[in-house]
Amino acid sequence: MIEKENVVVQIKEKINSLIEEFKQYPNKYLTEEDVRCNLIIRLAEIPGLNEMQDTHDNSKSTPIHTEVRWYGQSKGLKWRSDIVVIDVDTLEVKKKPFHLPSKGYGFLEPMAIIEIKLRRTNGQGDDKFMNDIEKDICKLKEIKKEVEGDYPCFLIILDKKIDISQSVPRGDNGLSIYYRFAND
Repeated sequence: MIEKENVVVQIKEKINSLIEEFKQYPNKYLTEEDVRCNLIIRLAEIPGLNEMQDTHDNSKSTPIHTEVRWYGQSKGLKWRSDIVVIDVDTLEVKKKPFHLPSKGYGFLEPMAIIEIKLRRTNGQGDDKFMNDIEKDICKLKEIKKEVEGDYPCFLIILDKKIDISQSVPRGDNGLSIYYRFAND
C-alpha cells in the first residue's frame, strides 16, 4: 500500500523539478505531450508508482494514467484529465461481477489529478490563453465537486510567449497552480 501523503509530497517535488528544467531548457518541450511525457517519466521514479499492483478485482495495473475520463456522481461529467495517479487497490477493470461504466474501468478517489498547459512563442494571444487556463480551473473545480475524496489537483502552466504571471489566478481548496515563463 502506497502512503498517499508521501506520494503527494513527491509529486510536488517532481512538478517543481519539471518547472525548473523548463526554465533552463524551454525548447526541450515543443508540445504539451512532451511536457506530459517528461512528467510521467519523473512520476515513475517515485517508489510504488512504477510497479504493477493488484486491482480490486484481481487484475494488474499501475497508478499513473493519462486521459482519464470522469463521470462523477451525476454521471454527467465529460472531462478528461492529462495525468491521474490512482490507488490501484480501488481500480476495477473486469466486467464480472461488476458493471463497469462505459469507459471500461472504475476506481474510487484519485490520489492526484494533473492538468498541463503549454503556450509556444507563436501560440495563442493572452486573452485566449487565459480563457483556456480558466476552463482548466473550472474543470478541476467541477471534478473536485463531483468526485469525492481528499486529493490534490495541479495545473501546470508553461509559457514561452509573454509573462502573464500577474494575471494567473492563485490556487485554492486543493488546487495548486504552477506558472513558469521561459525567459529564453
